[in-house]
Amino acid sequence: MNLALSILALLLGPVIYGLSQRNRVARQVLDGFIFITIAGIICVNIIPEALAVGGTLAVVFLVVGIAFPVIMEHGFRGALHEAHVVVLILAALGLIIHATIDGIALLPAQGSDLAHAVILHRLPVGMAIWWSLRPSLGTPVAVAAIVTISIATALSYLLGAPMVELAEAKSLALIQAFVSGSLIHIVAFGITHEHDAHIEPVARSQDWSYRVGILLGLFLVFTAPQLNGI
Repeated sequence: MNLALSILALLLGPVIYGLSQRNRVARQVLDGFIFITIAGIICVNIIPEALAVGGTLAVVFLVVGIAFPVIMEHGFRGALHEAHVVVLILAALGLIIHATIDGIALLPAQGSDLAHAVILHRLPVGMAIWWSLRPSLGTPVAVAAIVTISIATALSYLLGAPMVELAEAKSLALIQAFVSGSLIHIVAFGITHEHDAHIEPVARSQDWSYRVGILLGLFLVFTAPQLNGI
């Protein structure tokens, strides 16, 4: 049941995001929601997991990962689109790796609280994939990413013990740290080619709808997982 719900939540993300584009207020609410939720998942879940397993070397990989998109953009000005494609692929890889670890969290032995938190997080992840991949790489690539994440989650859930060993591997933690840096870049600056355009969501932060979205995202990341214990 947990596996099915996590995949359903992932699939609902693009549907809800697509419907929101018809209404300015709904779009801004979800912009704030996606921004803060993905930032929270990266900073609260992915990076701490990577640092716990990878140690000091993971910190180096994280810093390199943050710098990598900037290096790509400045080093390949004649091929900015290709550079952004590489960054987006890395970000998608990071979400796939995290989905594999999430599959372990869905196992009954891990407890219902952790599984419910994973299911809740899948909704903004699905939205973020649609928001980031579809405009630059097209619908087929965005759909393929969602399908791949679903398959990775299912395999991790079904295989169990071998995936636990993989999740605890230091090499995987270093990869997670590196791609987390790229994810931070995308969350902070977006996916457009001009950095002046990247700051548009911040400029809209005075709109009440954007602030509501941020509050909802903070609730999902920090408060919702604790409700099961009440």
